[in-house]
Amino acid sequence: MGLLAGVVGVLALVAAGCGGSDSSSSGGGGNVTALPASSCSPLEYKGEGDPDVLIATDFPMQGSSRTQTLQIVGAARLLLDQQNWKAGDHNVALQVCDDSTAQAAKWDPDKCSRNAHAYAQNESLIGVVGTFNSGCAAIEIPVLNQAPGGGLMLLSPANTYGCLTEPCAGNEPEKYYPSGTRNYARVAPSDPNQGAVMAEFAKAQGVNSIYILNDKEAYGLGVAKNFQGAAEALGMKVTGFSAYDPKQANFRAIFTRIKATNPDGIFIGGLVDENSGQLINDKVAVLGPNTGVKLFLPDGFTADAVFQRAEGGTPNAKDAFFSVAGVGIDKYTGEAKTFIDDFKKTIPGKSVDPYAILGAQAARVLLDAIAASDGTRASVIEEVFKTKIDNGLIGSFEINENGDITGAKGAALLFTIYKGTNKLVTFKTAAPKANLVEAARQAAAG
Repeated sequence: MGLLAGVVGVLALVAAGCGGSDSSSSGGGGNVTALPASSCSPLEYKGEGDPDVLIATDFPMQGSSRTQTLQIVGAARLLLDQQNWKAGDHNVALQVCDDSTAQAAKWDPDKCSRNAHAYAQNESLIGVVGTFNSGCAAIEIPVLNQAPGGGLMLLSPANTYGCLTEPCAGNEPEKYYPSGTRNYARVAPSDPNQGAVMAEFAKAQGVNSIYILNDKEAYGLGVAKNFQGAAEALGMKVTGFSAYDPKQANFRAIFTRIKATNPDGIFIGGLVDENSGQLINDKVAVLGPNTGVKLFLPDGFTADAVFQRAEGGTPNAKDAFFSVAGVGIDKYTGEAKTFIDDFKKTIPGKSVDPYAILGAQAARVLLDAIAASDGTRASVIEEVFKTKIDNGLIGSFEINENGDITGAKGAALLFTIYKGTNKLVTFKTAAPKANLVEAARQAAAG
């Protein structure tokens, strides 16, 4: 490690002498030292002069989620282009970091830990846009909470696990913040909101009894509990609540047991990159098409990759219902529509993923905080928690002391329900009801 540090230091000195606009370096530039190439792409900077601060993105860049995370990163990069790679008086460089491994084909706990320690130790880095998966965030937050300089800001466009910020059973969320101060926020509404919306939607679809599965991970188990709380508050019968192992070769035995409970629907808390094709195929094989025993899937599955065999998906996701924060891409107006139109030009022939707009909003919150800061980590954190957005990319909102959005108007606290065809098709947009959100939250806290 000492030798590696020496090499990185030499590279940084060389790159510092070659700064300027439209630069890309694996060592650094100006006063910025690059993060390790083992996890991160070369440093990017296209502004005038040299960069003086660094931000990073932290997402799984391998596996089925890659189709979404590439767009999140692309949206953040477009935002930097539009701001001439500046945030106020600060010249901002970017590195794209990967928290996944090829072997896992999804986020990896060890990789998340290694990334977090590398971020904490790099004094040039003053903020991270990430993570995509709540389980990875749970690993990174406490490391960054104790980073030199008063902690390091982690700002997510996608984490929805409620217990990262809200009181839950055990010592959550306190265990994520050993310093006693918060260094994490998100622009995506938490899963008590999603659980409330999806449960009410399921009830409206004629579902009176439902079986709930989860993948045992923080997000999957959390959203399953949230859905259960809201469903029971609506008078739905939960015929069972159990876990599955995504590494199983098939899931027919699980669905055979579920069939004996005679549910009207199935809710699954999990991820698209966890053998989702086999999971959905076996649901249909045992319980029939999704027009019969209905299938409800939260945002962990909400990607067109769920239908594509090449991405580990399946055409049997047809007629399933999916939820994700925000409104349909074609429903955004004003500044958001302008940004989406500009972003479309960077991905010709592809549909804009719902998380791209959330990614751009998260990046903007971070860049605005850097612009208002004195350039230190502690100051950036302080400014993020002062955030007040009027008519932003996802509407109007503030970030409260927990790191959650509040006072939301517009798309910020809405959810879109998609129906599966061979892709995601907007079906309905809805806001969560307060009493169901509370029921969902209590289910996780109990």
